[in-house]
Amino acid sequence: MARANLAGIIGKQVEIVPMADTKAPPRPAAQSTSAPSMADSDVPKWLTFEPKPTRQRRDQLDWVEAKRKELNALRGRAGERLTDNTLIRVAIDLLIVNGERLQGTTEAELRASLGISDDALPE
Repeated sequence: MARANLAGIIGKQVEIVPMADTKAPPRPAAQSTSAPSMADSDVPKWLTFEPKPTRQRRDQLDWVEAKRKELNALRGRAGERLTDNTLIRVAIDLLIVNGERLQGTTEAELRASLGISDDALPE
């Protein structure tokens, strides 16, 4: 079945107006193992990371937010601004460093393999 022509249906001439490009700026190629090089210094650091939506428990989100605020208050104006994503990336780095210890088939087993007991988690 052929697609209907909107202009033919309404009996009017439809003018196509080009829209401004509203896409986000292209991200630089992902860098697998190192921080941005000096050549990339004109690119904001956050654009060098790949987005990955994740789901966290409410207590995890609350803890990360509180810790970020605490660390930013302690740093004053020194160093870079810390974000929730900064802390999440550090946590992933901790997993990477301890990857050989990580084993199990459930979240509880994975935590236990790293020495994190369910009793230590907020309810």
